[in-house]
Amino acid sequence: MDVKRIFGENLRHFRKLNKISQEELSEKLQITSGHLSRIENGKSFVTAELLDALCIIFNITPATFFYTPHEFSGDDSLFTKIDKVIDEELEKLSFNLKEKIRR
Repeated sequence: MDVKRIFGENLRHFRKLNKISQEELSEKLQITSGHLSRIENGKSFVTAELLDALCIIFNITPATFFYTPHEFSGDDSLFTKIDKVIDEELEKLSFNLKEKIRR
């Protein structure tokens, strides 16, 4: 499994889905369009900060960038399960943080 290639293909997919050019996205990310091209082609990888920014721009979770085309098609019960786990964990985290603040 080539993680950089899968990530790059998914990044390109979401960029095109949102009708954003490489130039526009690279400007938002404050990187060169050449760097973005290398990421989309699986030749470079993102930093944690870039991954975070991409998730905000596309309003998706980091894990979404690592799904293979096979996982994207057909049954979305996997996505439903993942979303449920994420929502539950966020709810627990929010509750715990509020409890700590109230102390």
